Amino acid sequence: NVVLFGERGAGKSSLINMLVGRDVSSPSNPSLAAFANRGYAVDVGGREVVVWDSVGLQKGEHHEALSEGAGRNLQGLIQNIQGGLNLLLFCVNAARVSEALGINYDAFYTIIGGKKVPIVLVVTGLENKDPMEGWWKEHEAEFERHGLTFDGHACVTTTRGKPLRDGPGHWHDEQYEQSKLAVKELIK
Repeated sequence: NVVLFGERGAGKSSLINMLVGRDVSSPSNPSLAAFANRGYAVDVGGREVVVWDSVGLQKGEHHEALSEGAGRNLQGLIQNIQGGLNLLLFCVNAARVSEALGINYDAFYTIIGGKKVPIVLVVTGLENKDPMEGWWKEHEAEFERHGLTFDGHACVTTTRGKPLRDGPGHWHDEQYEQSKLAVKELIK
């Protein structure tokens, strides 16, 4: 069981769709409950893994604090996961890194995982960065300075981009396929 979390707009739904191989998840509606979750079966090296998608936890326009009831709902998520929690997957959009990262990180890694469940980082929105991994080299120290440490990371794109004009395919097909493999490798 893998719990996917991150701020609203981080790319969680696109990441789920990429891993599943078809559109099964859509962005959360801000008017939904403070925390809702759904599990999606993902094939990872011939083994079925359930990735639990969650909506953002913060309240307010600037995401300065956990929304009311979020802690209670987080505990409800863990109680509903049969077989225990094996991995926390933190999804962050490269263009929207904010101070709220610490709130999400603490809520999941400390409260849910008790600092015992491995946590990995997936940075989305890097289709125009070459190489995508270069983003991490530029920002790793910032995460460490805030005490955000990870057991692994992947710098990815979750979009294929616009269709090519002169043939089949899309602008970012190669990066997309590399991204899918990189995230599945993190989950292994």
